[in-house]
Amino acid sequence: MSTLSDILVNVTPRSATALVERCRARIDQDLAALAESMRVLHSRRNCLARISCLPPEILVTVFRHFESFEDHTSTSHHRGTPICLILTHVCKHWRQLALDCPTLWISVSCVSPRWLDVMLERSKDAHLVATYHAPVSLRGCLEPVLSHLSRIKILKICSVSTDVDRITELLSLQPAPSLKIFEFAVIGNVHHSLMPISDTIFQGQVPLLQSIAFVLCSLNWAWSIFSGLRSLSVRGTTGALPTLVQLLSTLRYMPDLEQLTLQWLSNMTPFGDTELCDKVPLIQLKSIALDIGTPKTIVSLFDRLVLPAGVKTALHLSQIEGSQSFFDLFSAMDRASGGPSPFVRSLRAIRISNNGFVVQFCTSMAFKSHYHYSWNPADDDIPLSIQFTCNPLAHVQSTIIFELCRIASPQARIHSMFLESLYDLPELFWRTGSADLLDLQIIHLSRNSIRGLIEALSFDDTQVTGLAYPSLRVLELEGTNFGDHEAEDLQHVIKQRAERGTYLHELRLAGCMKNLTAGQVRLLEETGVNVDWDGHKDDHETCTKAGTGCSTTNYTAPGRLF
Repeated sequence: MSTLSDILVNVTPRSATALVERCRARIDQDLAALAESMRVLHSRRNCLARISCLPPEILVTVFRHFESFEDHTSTSHHRGTPICLILTHVCKHWRQLALDCPTLWISVSCVSPRWLDVMLERSKDAHLVATYHAPVSLRGCLEPVLSHLSRIKILKICSVSTDVDRITELLSLQPAPSLKIFEFAVIGNVHHSLMPISDTIFQGQVPLLQSIAFVLCSLNWAWSIFSGLRSLSVRGTTGALPTLVQLLSTLRYMPDLEQLTLQWLSNMTPFGDTELCDKVPLIQLKSIALDIGTPKTIVSLFDRLVLPAGVKTALHLSQIEGSQSFFDLFSAMDRASGGPSPFVRSLRAIRISNNGFVVQFCTSMAFKSHYHYSWNPADDDIPLSIQFTCNPLAHVQSTIIFELCRIASPQARIHSMFLESLYDLPELFWRTGSADLLDLQIIHLSRNSIRGLIEALSFDDTQVTGLAYPSLRVLELEGTNFGDHEAEDLQHVIKQRAERGTYLHELRLAGCMKNLTAGQVRLLEETGVNVDWDGHKDDHETCTKAGTGCSTTNYTAPGRLF
């Protein structure tokens, strides 16, 4: 790069205009040359980075992982800008690799029409993952995407009801030979009857389809084209509810089904005494979740299914019809799977209230699942979960939980019990449980008063019944606010039981900050029990955090079955 001549060096703002302009032009040329030199040097320096040693196929694999990670963690997709575009702005080498890899451009989200043509063009002939969510323009986004239906492998649509008929028509215009996963949800109020989804969808040609999820769609329940399905999920319908005969007829075409979810179909009616229907074998089924009405309706369905042993089952019952209905329900499940229910060792009852609760059974001493807000029986360790939601006026007795235990585990071998209630559990509840759970070793009580439990565990010489929970060895209290004198009463009960040879080995206190002092904890330790108290921690920390006396039940927040 040349230097300014002596004449130009001496130029000042007061010099002749032509000379000033000449000097500025020369400086601009030198700056441009310097900028280009800097660009070349930066590019050369980037080429010496270790990551540049990676073969192109490895770097492309990293790109795919980056895109997948961003899809799951990003709170914003850069206002509709595809994630893969970020990669094209790092360096020339990365840009060329990204542009030469069609599979990086297959995630077509109908968020911004601006990038739709770019994604469709750069994905070339690769199979697409297409997502549409109202209120984005149907004509500007979804219709162009569905013109590529032949190469879409995953299609997820969330539409308002006014667009459903048009979408259903579009889906019926051509086959979907590559489609494997199809989800269709209707949101908002439905003010008119919707076109039902039938065998005409995809022109009846969808040979690779493995998973379907419908939410509040209108269905005709006479499918014969979905023979290869592995997963079927129907959450509500805006059309007529299926009869059990129609449901079984549909399932008969799905012999390879592994996951079945039927929710918000609680008005289905059971079979009549004169209705006959051959059994439907679903020998590949791994999980089934049903919200289709009363225990009688569910019994009618199970009586006409042939299932493998060990199917994970989730039931939502809208009525409680007494012990006999529970017995009939468990018997029907046993008959369907050709044997008795799994041997359960743990019980978890959560959200106990006057109008319902959730009861979950586990075959191990501890529940491994941490999240209950949206329980997926296919991914969970819970083989059986039953949720009751009844009319508040029915006033469900919480002791019905133990009737379930007697039926689910006839040999009364439940060793661990986790309870979370919306009201304080009285002494009667605890004594009722003690009569059925003689082998119970662990009690975990979350966010509840312990007064009823203390009274049930106590013993005096005039007492006619035996010692409650004679096998109890571990007591875990989470989020418990001790009432007046309850810490002292608990200490007395522990000493009293020890004098009769029934020793409590461990007492775990997590988040128990109110009315519990270090002095009271020391008194509890003097009884000989191993006390694990997180009193030195902040209030919001619970026993689920490592190093704070982690509960054997690995509990987090309670949630919903469905």
